[in-house]
Amino acid sequence: MASDKKETGGTPPVSEEVDVLFERWKEEEAHVSLSDLRYSDAVVFSVFWILFGVVLLQLVARYVFNSSPGWTEEIARYLLIGVTFIGSVLAMRKGSHISVEVAFKYLKPAARHWLLVAVDTTVALFCALMAWTAAQLSLLTNQYMVTIEVSKSVVYWAVCASFVAMTGYALRRLVRRLRHREADAVHSLNID
Repeated sequence: MASDKKETGGTPPVSEEVDVLFERWKEEEAHVSLSDLRYSDAVVFSVFWILFGVVLLQLVARYVFNSSPGWTEEIARYLLIGVTFIGSVLAMRKGSHISVEVAFKYLKPAARHWLLVAVDTTVALFCALMAWTAAQLSLLTNQYMVTIEVSKSVVYWAVCASFVAMTGYALRRLVRRLRHREADAVHSLNID
């Protein structure tokens, strides 16, 4: 009697459809297009490479010279915050933030459009609220970083500026969607 299970592992073999889908996914992931980068994206790449340099300095100083500068850990932490929020601006511009897409497959085009309008509105309002909150926090911050004489409000202002930029991109997408100039589609691989 034929069995769908392997004799050794007890798990069913992988179907050919999944193999084809996985191969298609690998091909898409292997192709890296830099055509959608803008000059404004240089900010996040600059902050990332500065972070890389600070962490490398810390590792070399600690493990080669057995004495690491005290400021590297704190600055690396704040640069990582910068990479996260400034990188979120890039992801917002490209429309590549993580989203739950299961409902889009089953909705009619008109319902899909209005659901995306609601999502875009919610995202814009959330980013605007977070920008306002970050601005309030930076105005209230009187503390300085431990290792260098720089106010911690600089970090909060960078987060605020990132949320302002994300709000701008979210509003732009919302207006484009309302004018039917933005595709009512999900930006990732369509897995059926």
